[in-house]
Amino acid sequence: MCTLTLVTSHTMRVGRVRRMRAPRARWGDAELALLKHLMWLAEPGALDCRGVVYLFPGRSWTDVKRRCDCIRDLARRKERKRERAEQEAAEPDSPTSVTALPPAGRLHPALMWVPPTGYEIGPMNLGQPMD
Repeated sequence: MCTLTLVTSHTMRVGRVRRMRAPRARWGDAELALLKHLMWLAEPGALDCRGVVYLFPGRSWTDVKRRCDCIRDLARRKERKRERAEQEAAEPDSPTSVTALPPAGRLHPALMWVPPTGYEIGPMNLGQPMD
């Protein structure tokens, strides 16, 4: 964006003028698949865009570099989003949270409910004086 100063007979105004953007480059599925494969073969950030531009007729090396940057940035955003989702899923809000319970109060299929007995719990000491 550039700043433009407009001078009129009465006032002076400063406004911003938007430059027209170039039309979005259309990349075919085969071109994207080839570029992703080349990026996968090369080390991260080591793809020689000037060396592979002959594989993309009608594209300049800057177009290839820009598309590589876009693909890399998208992969990074997806990875961060996945990591953030894993962290949120790993940390429950509270140990008694309803979301931590099995659906509809059911146990895991590998577990079987056995009602407790008095023997397992032990004698209850309600209302009896302590010795």
